[in-house]
Amino acid sequence: MRTEGTTARDRSVDVARALAMVAIVVGHVERGLSAALLMPYDTAVMLDRVVYLVHLSTFAYLSGLFVRRAVERDGPRRMVVRRTTLLVWLYLLWSLIQGFTRVAASSASNTAIAVSDVFRLWLPEGQLWFLPWLIAVTAIAAAARPWRGVVRGGVMLTAAAVLALAVWGFEPPYVFTRGWALLLPFLIGCVVTQSRHAGLARRLPLAAGAAVVGTAAWLWIGLTTVATTPTTGGDVRTTATVALGVVGCTAGTVAVLAWAALLSRSPAARVLALVGRRSLEIFLAHIVVTAGTRIALVRLEVTDVWVHLVAGTVLGLVVPLAVAALAERLRWTWLFGLPHVPNARS
Repeated sequence: MRTEGTTARDRSVDVARALAMVAIVVGHVERGLSAALLMPYDTAVMLDRVVYLVHLSTFAYLSGLFVRRAVERDGPRRMVVRRTTLLVWLYLLWSLIQGFTRVAASSASNTAIAVSDVFRLWLPEGQLWFLPWLIAVTAIAAAARPWRGVVRGGVMLTAAAVLALAVWGFEPPYVFTRGWALLLPFLIGCVVTQSRHAGLARRLPLAAGAAVVGTAAWLWIGLTTVATTPTTGGDVRTTATVALGVVGCTAGTVAVLAWAALLSRSPAARVLALVGRRSLEIFLAHIVVTAGTRIALVRLEVTDVWVHLVAGTVLGLVVPLAVAALAERLRWTWLFGLPHVPNARS
């Protein structure tokens, strides 16, 4: 996701962020329905595998694309401090917002929690584990700078690949311990950089071929196998399921990026790009919205899975966009960014 501004926008990147974000929201809607026993188990497992094969790996790659430019513009130390400060603030703030919302809704939610649970910040709340992960991998990339030479980049990517295979599918509960299989796509993004990615996105025949082949391989693996996804499912992993997961994840990520390149030239690009530009806000706020939507529909005695999926996904995207717009209007910079600190007068 984007955590700082860029000077030149590649619309295909924003569209790719949007596609990945839609998958993230769908995945969390599905998991909420599964936990509430509102979705058939086999359907939930299949849908979960399809979306978890691609959404976070796509975000990891896209997050890496702009690291080199930020490091060269600000210097590695300043860039890391700046990003870490933002992500630590957002992690603390949204852990409290999301946690206290769950406390307030404990009587109607899938899992009740106490106030004391909210302050166990070493155990990330829901999707928020991704923020500490971003802090860690950004520091690694800024220190190692894998784009500075073929040998350096090759060594870093090889080490990341070995690590990915070792931890593929595991989801430890503690802060900074989850998601290390995603270091590989993040570093690939660092090596490719935004300018090279934009050049590849402009090659439409290549994008079309990658979209078709990648989608076919990703869906075949996601729908017909028991592939292990990068960040979940490690309790039943085998060599075969990890191998299938790696292939499915690679194919699916390439497919999402290729479809983004094609859709960036379509009439839908404007709406998708808006979602992509607001991906951080949606990522932070959507869990509260999707859980609230499910609770409201259940109280209205609506149990149709498709109604839940569509309503939860649409509101999980639209409501955070509206909240972000309202926050800008009210100048609540602290909600999705750092609090504004006025300059001290001499």
